[in-house]
Order: sequence, then structure tokens, then C-alpha cells
Amino acid sequence: MKRVSSLITDSMFIVLAVYFVCNYARMLFVFPHSAIFFFVYQTFFFTYQILALGLFLTRNRLVDSSPRIVDYFYTFVALATPMFFRPVLTIHYSILGGLFVVAGAVLVIGSFLSLNRSFGIAPENRGIKETGMYRLLRHPMYSGYLLAETGFVISNFSAFNVTILITAAIFLVLRLQAEERLLTEDKSYRTYSQQTRWKLIPYVL
Repeated sequence: MKRVSSLITDSMFIVLAVYFVCNYARMLFVFPHSAIFFFVYQTFFFTYQILALGLFLTRNRLVDSSPRIVDYFYTFVALATPMFFRPVLTIHYSILGGLFVVAGAVLVIGSFLSLNRSFGIAPENRGIKETGMYRLLRHPMYSGYLLAETGFVISNFSAFNVTILITAAIFLVLRLQAEERLLTEDKSYRTYSQQTRWKLIPYVL
């Protein structure tokens, strides 16, 4: 059953990624100049999707995956929710928001390069990574997501975007916890977690 759940989650990821890439291409022709920050954020998201698809196609063989169906639901919601962010055209560009997005993008792309072929979508083990960005945090890619999404909301503040951000953050943490439950079954990950204490935010989580 867990193999079926993993295949469904992977399929959903491919559909979402391809949809986003196609939507981004369409947006280039209809994009309003006043929403330039949204364009920058979408470009980051586009780069992420292209990298993710590339790693998805070349990733290592599966070692183990979560037996809990709900963990795959957490993953899907965490993946899909940020796509609902909407630009607020009346809000001026925020330098702070821009810095958050840039920092998040650097962290995410650096994490992709560090993770390389151990990349996975569903809660699964495709090889433990301890180098690069993973020497700093156990889930640096998720930290990057949160930074970039928070930066977007700072520059596009609305009740709707705040709700999306909170929802995305909640399900991202649930996804992280699902991965931790699985990975701690691996002795090498338990050793790694003792050396790298923080999962997502230094001195907090």
C-alpha cells in the first residue's frame, strides 16, 4: 500500500510541476508590470520546479517509505498550497520581502544541489545526506520554502495570502515530522541528527 501511495504522490507532483511550468510560460505574455515582485517570486518557483523535475528523473533507488497514508496527504497539501498565492497589485515592493525571497531561493537551490540524487517527494529514504546545506539544518530546503513564501506575503500582504502561508507552514511541518519518523529508523540518520540538532529553524525547531 505504501508503494501505491508513493506512486500517487509522485504522479501528483509531476502534474503540479508541469502545470506550474506551463502556467509560468503563459504568464510571461500577460504579466502586468505593476506585479513585478510576483513575477520574481514565480521565477524562483519556476526554477525550483525545473530543478525538482530534473532530480526526480535521476534520483536514487528507494530504500524505504512511510506506511502511513496520511503522510502522503501532508506532502501533497504542502506542495500544492503555495501555488494559490495571489499578487496584491496595490502594495508597493518591499525590500525586506525581497531579501526573504532571495535568501529562501539561495537556501532551496543550495539544498537541491546538496541533496542531489537523494531527492524525494513522499516521506521516503533515498540515501542520507550530511554535507552542504545539510550540515547546517536537517531540512534546509523547507527552511528556504518558508523564507521565500514569507517574503512574498510581506510584499503582497492580504488576509488570503496570510491564510495560505499559515496553511503551507502547518503542512510543511507535518511533512517534516513524517520524514523524521521514517528517517530515524536509519541508524546513520540517528547519528547525523545528533550532530545536526536543528531541523528547520536554528534554536527554535
